[in-house]
Amino acid sequence: MKMVDVLKKTFALGLGACALCVEELKRLADEMVSRGEMTTEEARKFVDEMTKRAEEEKSAIQNWMREQASKILEQAGAAHAARVEELERRIATLEEKLGVMRSEEKCEASAEGEN
Repeated sequence: MKMVDVLKKTFALGLGACALCVEELKRLADEMVSRGEMTTEEARKFVDEMTKRAEEEKSAIQNWMREQASKILEQAGAAHAARVEELERRIATLEEKLGVMRSEEKCEASAEGEN
């Protein structure tokens, strides 16, 4: 299995865990409301606050995962997309020049054959 696939699966697992945590928080808040330990408004604020914190953590984890994936790919010698595009343009330019040079060689060979 490729490292990128492992990272993607790990990331998906983390997002799934976050979703479960939010659902569990909602369940817990509803339970506390039904027992009279907090009001509906307090429960809503609690869930909203915890959801916001979970989103912030998720964002931080996403950024960290991107950084780690980039480092791993860089260490493995993988080229960045911009570098690949640059090299593709250079190859296309060289192929064009080579095609022109071959055409000129054919013209010169034809001209020499006529003499």
